[in-house]
Amino acid sequence: MTTGRTISESMRKGIEQSSWIRQMFEEGNRLKAQFGPDEVFDFSLGNPSVPPPSRFREVLVQVAKESGGNDHRYMTNTGLETTRRFLADQESALHGGPRFDINHIVMTCGAAGGLNILLRSLLDPGDEVILLTPYFPEYVFYIGNFGGVVVEVPSDENFQPDLEAIAAALTPRTRAIIYNSPNNPTGVVYEHERLAGLGKLVEQHAESMGRPVYLISDEPYRKIRYDDGAYSSVINNCRYGVVVTSFSKDLGLAGERIGFVLLNPESPGVEELFSALAIATRTLGFVNAPALMQRVLPLCGDLSVDVEVYRSNRDLIFEGLKAAGYDMIEPQGAFFLFPKVPGGDDVAFTEALRKQRVLVVPGRGFGTPGHIRISYAVPRKVIERALPLFAATLANYQQENQALKSQSRG
Repeated sequence: MTTGRTISESMRKGIEQSSWIRQMFEEGNRLKAQFGPDEVFDFSLGNPSVPPPSRFREVLVQVAKESGGNDHRYMTNTGLETTRRFLADQESALHGGPRFDINHIVMTCGAAGGLNILLRSLLDPGDEVILLTPYFPEYVFYIGNFGGVVVEVPSDENFQPDLEAIAAALTPRTRAIIYNSPNNPTGVVYEHERLAGLGKLVEQHAESMGRPVYLISDEPYRKIRYDDGAYSSVINNCRYGVVVTSFSKDLGLAGERIGFVLLNPESPGVEELFSALAIATRTLGFVNAPALMQRVLPLCGDLSVDVEVYRSNRDLIFEGLKAAGYDMIEPQGAFFLFPKVPGGDDVAFTEALRKQRVLVVPGRGFGTPGHIRISYAVPRKVIERALPLFAATLANYQQENQALKSQSRG
């Protein structure tokens, strides 16, 4: 009987380090099968709970009825020209800077597909990519796919980019910085002044190195914001700015895997990068973004889900947890909370909540131990029923820790 290695060593490590988010999601499915779906309170996965706008369904049916045989064939790897033209106009209005055209947009299989083709196009083995902690954990795997090296840089106490720390982390091997605002897992919106400063920092480092260093803004939550602050464009902030985004959250289409990469027209070498993205789309096996969704977007891509539902959920859970004694920053966007845990052991506190069938994700999965991530993209009744369990768990956990401290002193 063969007992040798079945899978690659890199994938073996990937299984061992697999996303805490997915681990907790799978645990939720197990508990729901055991106790019933109404008795498990799953805050683990950022799965949009607000349905797409009604207009989306109307357009989807219309496009499906009108589609012909040719509409489902292969297309140019970068996507349909009509869709890219629509997005070029929309993004030009949003950014208010350089004018985009179809040669600055590549349609992708969600933001994840966009990040993978971008990193494949940029990285040589050993190149470094800076991540601002806390970060979306899949970034680590995407970078590793292409031999890149992750360099973690902690954000400040308010989860804003720490420009001094980032400057200290820049090296001749730095190829890119990835940031995410509104941020997953904190819900923080990065301040414009910080992002403008970050853009200048990247440009200066690129000039000193004699090669581009890219500032990549991952923006699937950009329409899910609760303040009136202006959109801070990475394109306007940095000559080497790149947007990667999707319609997973703002249109509630996470399962449809549709997004795009937006390049800065003023970036040196933009034509070569566009060509590389097209080749990477093909050679990584995506081939092209979903054809049907590309045809739907020009008819409803300017819409968004009802953000007020998420705002109402945020207010309910933030105020409830605050009253219970949790320490956290109020989210300004996305649909996540990132509270501190007493004693700093996020895995132990996650386990304490799990015993109450409340599922969250430990902060170490996002590069920041000592916190838990709570996704409030859930029905309101889930929050209402879970709040007493959150409160009781915190109170019991603090009492148990205090008792242990007293015993150790005795």
